[in-house]
Amino acid sequence: MKKKMMAILVMAAMALPVCAPAEGIRIDGTIEAVKTQSILAPHSGRVGDYAVRAGDELRAGEELFTISAQKVYADFDGRITGVFAQPGDSAASVEERYGALCYMERDTLYAADCTTSGAASDNENKIVHVGEIVHICSESNDKRQGTAVVTSVSGKNYTLEVLSYVDIRLSEDIEVYREENFRNASCIGRGDIRRLDPVAVTAQGYVRAVHVTDGQMVSRGDLLFEIVPDALEDMKGGDGSVDMPADGVVLSISAERGAQIDKDARMATVCRREDMQLVCRADEEDLSAIEPGMTVMVTLDAYRDAPAEGTVVNIAAASAEDGSSAGFDVTIRLKDNALVRVGMHATAEF
Repeated sequence: MKKKMMAILVMAAMALPVCAPAEGIRIDGTIEAVKTQSILAPHSGRVGDYAVRAGDELRAGEELFTISAQKVYADFDGRITGVFAQPGDSAASVEERYGALCYMERDTLYAADCTTSGAASDNENKIVHVGEIVHICSESNDKRQGTAVVTSVSGKNYTLEVLSYVDIRLSEDIEVYREENFRNASCIGRGDIRRLDPVAVTAQGYVRAVHVTDGQMVSRGDLLFEIVPDALEDMKGGDGSVDMPADGVVLSISAERGAQIDKDARMATVCRREDMQLVCRADEEDLSAIEPGMTVMVTLDAYRDAPAEGTVVNIAAASAEDGSSAGFDVTIRLKDNALVRVGMHATAEF
C-alpha cells in the first residue's frame, strides 16, 4: 500500500510544470536633465559676442558670456595716489567717505595764479590766451625757472599749470614771459606758485573691477576702473565674464549678442553632468523588484559595447498614465560615464 501511494505521488510530481528561474527586468528610458540651473546676468550691460551654443559640453569655469561695463580712464599722465574703491563697492559710498574712488597727481605738482598787472606796456601782453606756453622765473632768484601752460583766463586774471621747472618753490612770487630769454618786453604779468591739487576720480554705480594700485604711474587713456549700474552679489567684482558653474552641458541660450540685458535676466540654462540621469518608465507590476539604492546595469543604445553601472536614486510617487497601465518614472544615476548625453536612449537591467 505504501509503495502504491509513493508511486502515485511521484507520478503527480512529474505531471506538474517545471518553473524556470525568473528573468531580470529590462526597461528602456532616456537620458534627461533631471535638474537644471539658470545662468542669470550678474548686472546690467551689453552682451558681448560669444561662441557657446546649445548642446556644448563645458568644464567648470569656462566662459559662457561677457557683459560690458562703463570704463573709467585716466585723463592725463600722472600718479595714482590713494585707491579707496574695491570690487563690489558702491561708488557713491566710497566718494561720500573719501571724496573719490582714487586720486591722480600730475607729473608736475605746481600751478600759479597770475594777473596781467605789471605786464609790459604793449597791449598784446595784456591779452593772454588759453593753451599758450609761457616761461616763468622767480622774482627773487632768476635761476629758478620753468615753463607753463595757460589753463584758464578771466579778465586780467589767468592760471598756469607748471610743466617743467628748476627749483621752483611753493608760494614763490614769479614773473611770466612769452619769450624764453625773459626779455622785459615779453612780460605778461606775475603771480604766485601754489600746489596743484590731486584730481578726484569719480563715477556712478558699483565697482566691478579695479585696475590700478596706490602709487602706480599711468598714462592718459589707461583703464582705471570698471563700473556697472547694479549692486553686485556678495560684494564681488569680476572681469565681465559669466562662467560655467560646474562641469555639464548647455541646454539652451537666451542671451542675444550685442543686446542690452538687465540684471538677473536669464542668459542660458545648463545642467551639471551629475544631473544627466537615465529616466525609465516602469510598469506597476515591476515595482516590487525595484528599490532606491539598488545597482543596475545600463546599456546606452549608442555604445552597446560599453555598459555602465548605475544606481536607482528615485522612484516616482505618482504614476504617469500612458493610456494602458500605470507607469512610474525610475531615475538612475550613472557612475562616472563621460559618454552620457542628454536625449540618448538606454536600457536598464534590474
